[in-house]
Amino acid sequence: MAQIRKLAPHDPLPTGGRNVVLLRRFEEDDPRRVVLEFVISRGGHREETRQALHADGRPMSVSEALQSARALAEAEKLDPIYIIDRLAGPRERDILRHHGDHSVHMGQLDDFDLEEGERGSDMRDRHP
Repeated sequence: MAQIRKLAPHDPLPTGGRNVVLLRRFEEDDPRRVVLEFVISRGGHREETRQALHADGRPMSVSEALQSARALAEAEKLDPIYIIDRLAGPRERDILRHHGDHSVHMGQLDDFDLEEGERGSDMRDRHP
């Protein structure tokens, strides 16, 4: 049976190897929607991404998707199964509470990295 490893919300996707990633994230084209998808790595550069859907097109719940990932991992000898919930960070939870509104509390955000001398979104924006 494949090991299950939970990663932090902002960890990078694992690369290489033979594994399955169960990824929960905002939909790129509609940031109010949440999608659950499988990222399947079969070694090398053979990576496949697909939404976690039932045969009739209904979205799976997280527990259903995990069962499906386990069956896939067992059938294809993939190990481990990684779980990444991109919506578990504090900013993402706030967006979810506001029904997917990504503009919520934008005034509280800054794009400064004063330790590195950057005061904007572009590293060329340095303070004197």
